[in-house]
Parts: sequence; C-alpha cells; structure tokens
Amino acid sequence: MEKVRKEMPKETMEQQKRIAEMAAYFTHCNLQPVHLILTLRTALNLFFKLKNYKTAASFARRLLELGPRPEVAQQTRKILAACEKTQTDAIELKYDEHNPFDICAASYVPIYRGKPVVKCPLSGACYLPEFKGTVCTVTQVTEVGKDCIGLRISPIQFR
Repeated sequence: MEKVRKEMPKETMEQQKRIAEMAAYFTHCNLQPVHLILTLRTALNLFFKLKNYKTAASFARRLLELGPRPEVAQQTRKILAACEKTQTDAIELKYDEHNPFDICAASYVPIYRGKPVVKCPLSGACYLPEFKGTVCTVTQVTEVGKDCIGLRISPIQFR
C-alpha cells in the first residue's frame, strides 16, 4: 500500500487527498513501533500541509505516545502546538480514525466494521465484495472469497 501511495501522481488536489487518505489508513496497520513512527510522521506532515489540523493533531499525539527520538519529538510538539490553535480540517477525507476498519487489499479503501467483506482463503486479506472471484493481490495464487477446507492431515493418510 505504501509503495502504491508513493508512486501516485501529486498534481491535483484530488490526488493529494487520496495520498493523504492512504497514509492515514497505513497508520492503522499492525507495524512495529519504529515503523509506525515513520508512517505517523508521513501522515502528520501530509495532513498538516493540507491544513487538516484536527487530524494532524491526532497523528502527532499518537506519535508522541510511541516515544520517538528527542529531535523528532521536539518537531512533533511544535506541529501539535500549531494544530491545536486551529482545531479544524480544511478538506473532507474518507477517513474516520475512531471507527475500526480493515483495508481492501485491491482498492486500498477502508472496510468499516459491519460492512460486507470477502477474504482471501490463504492470507486472510480483506476485500470489498466487488472483488470476489478475482486473484488475491497479496498471494497472487488464490481466488478471493473462495470457501475451502484447507490442508487436513490425519494419521489415516499415512498408513
């Protein structure tokens, strides 16, 4: 997802919004703290540049909770102070940090809890229902939404 975000064009405001959304979604992936610090810094900077100060402040708080290096913490505190002066978001984005979600592995959009989802039988990657029957983008070998039993091993097989 991060690779796709970095390769996206940045000319129009719509493209910049999509890049910021993807950066925000990536901060919810289960990463090690050192990697999460990097993704939070990226999202923080993108949202601050878009004048989405309320959401940027939330990324700054999450970043400070992880205990980054002193120089990173100092820079983050400065951005947080600037964001807290203006607690508004200038641009409406498709991102709700308080509502738990999975990320569609094909379209990189959130699938909020309670919405229909289909999964890859091997990797467990989540997809929107419209991707059922396609090849999984994660494994490149399985069919999305296919029900299968999986590998069963029993002592009877080895007689």
